[in-house]
Amino acid sequence: MLSKLKTFAALLGAFFIALGVAFLKGRRAGIEHLEAEQQRNRDALQQHYDEIDSRPLDPERAYERLRDRAKGRR
Repeated sequence: MLSKLKTFAALLGAFFIALGVAFLKGRRAGIEHLEAEQQRNRDALQQHYDEIDSRPLDPERAYERLRDRAKGRR
C-alpha cells in the first residue's frame, strides 16, 4: 500500500513539474513574441519617420496643417 502511495505521489510530482516547465516555456515564448512584435512596430515607426525626414520641406503646408488642427479640422 505504501509503495503504491509513493508511486502515485512521485507521478503526481512529476506531472506538476512538467506542467510548471511547460508554463514557463510558454510564458517565455509569449514574452519573446511580444518583444518581437514591439520591435517590428518600432522599426515600422522609424521607417515612417525616415520617410517623413526625406520629404522636401514645405513650410506653408505645415503651417496650414497646424492652423487646421487648431481649428479642430483634421
